[in-house]
Amino acid sequence: MTAPARRTTATASAAAVVTDGHGRVLVVNPVHNERWNLPGGHLDEGELPTAALRRELREEIGLDLEVGGLLVTAWLARPGGAHVFHVFEGPQLTPEQQQRITLQESEIGEIRFCRPEDVTADMVPPYVLPVWQAALAARRQGRPAYLELSP
Repeated sequence: MTAPARRTTATASAAAVVTDGHGRVLVVNPVHNERWNLPGGHLDEGELPTAALRRELREEIGLDLEVGGLLVTAWLARPGGAHVFHVFEGPQLTPEQQQRITLQESEIGEIRFCRPEDVTADMVPPYVLPVWQAALAARRQGRPAYLELSP
């Protein structure tokens, strides 16, 4: 007799690779975390990833931005559940848009634009680095990636 299959509980988030005119990527420093990350956040129940991302961008940096195509979907297996990352192509911000950035102070301590090659394992959460690298590779190669990760 086969045991019934157990369901995996998963949370999900959506983020964007937003750039400036110099090819640098926007990263945010959440106040509740010591490490930097791409702008974005968790999906609310029943929310589509692109809708969640646009909401999070409005909340975190005060801009209503169009979201491009999917770069990466990553499944991170962890004890007690899993987390699904969706990373999308974001826009290249104009200087005027950059001037209009308004931080959600309860969530974001600071932002910066950095060269992709300057993002290292000590800057972002270690489990996010493969997702970050896959997103940048997907942008260069012009095709999305799928990852399955475990801590």
